[in-house]
Amino acid sequence: MCRNSDDKHINPEPALNGIMKGTVIVFIALVLLLLFSSGCVSAPKGSSMQPATITPQEVQPHYIIGVDGNFPQFTSKDSGGNFSGIDIDAARWIAERKGFQVQFVAVPWDNVVPALEAGTIDIIWSGMTVNKERQSKVNFSKPYYTVNQSVAIRSGSHVTMQDLYEGRLWIGAQAGSTEADWVIKNLIQTGKMPVSNLSQYPDIKTLTNNLENGTIDASIIQTPSQQRAIIKRPLVIVGTIPSQDIYSVAIRKTDPGLLAIIDDGLLQLMKDPYWLQLKQKYDLE
Repeated sequence: MCRNSDDKHINPEPALNGIMKGTVIVFIALVLLLLFSSGCVSAPKGSSMQPATITPQEVQPHYIIGVDGNFPQFTSKDSGGNFSGIDIDAARWIAERKGFQVQFVAVPWDNVVPALEAGTIDIIWSGMTVNKERQSKVNFSKPYYTVNQSVAIRSGSHVTMQDLYEGRLWIGAQAGSTEADWVIKNLIQTGKMPVSNLSQYPDIKTLTNNLENGTIDASIIQTPSQQRAIIKRPLVIVGTIPSQDIYSVAIRKTDPGLLAIIDDGLLQLMKDPYWLQLKQKYDLE
């Protein structure tokens, strides 16, 4: 068939070329955007855009320290939940220098060693006396303080230390304490005093209240805490038991690394003037 000479011939190539060019430009733009967002293309010279540098924060170990919440001047917890005492300040001082964090929790003293063994707490730092029974269950740090046990009575009661040694008294001591152990070993097991004459109390405050109100004849508490407990009460210290109790920090037997850290920290503390300041602060010098 003959084509009419007036028919116009339309060439499709320019239109196709334009579409292709547009597609290529869009494609290149997308590629560049992906490259920049993934960090594969560096910023131009002089540009302020720099790749972000992430420095991971060092995570400090965190240890839970079990204490007696009513053991002045060593560890005490007030009504607001704040802890104070020479052992609290010492633990914080060592923690800061050794690079770990501490959290204090009050634990009933007769349950403090089981709590350590169970992993509920990591450290016992609360004027804990070293004895053979405890040594079989925990590791002890280097000693940092030595005390005797003292006997308090009501003023004017005429009770003597001879009455104590011969088992003629109703005696009070804190449950789980070495003072209670002393009474059991030296008076009850020797037959000098019936077991019913020993009353054990959860804390020093309750123990001292029962001495003051006449429930017991005498209380046995380690001397620094006994001196603080009887202030402004009609009570006096009648004598001391030369026990020479040694205070140390208790650690689980499975944590020798932590024990080494605490030992070194105690050595540093006791060489530092701050240790003398602490003892003076808490009337322990």
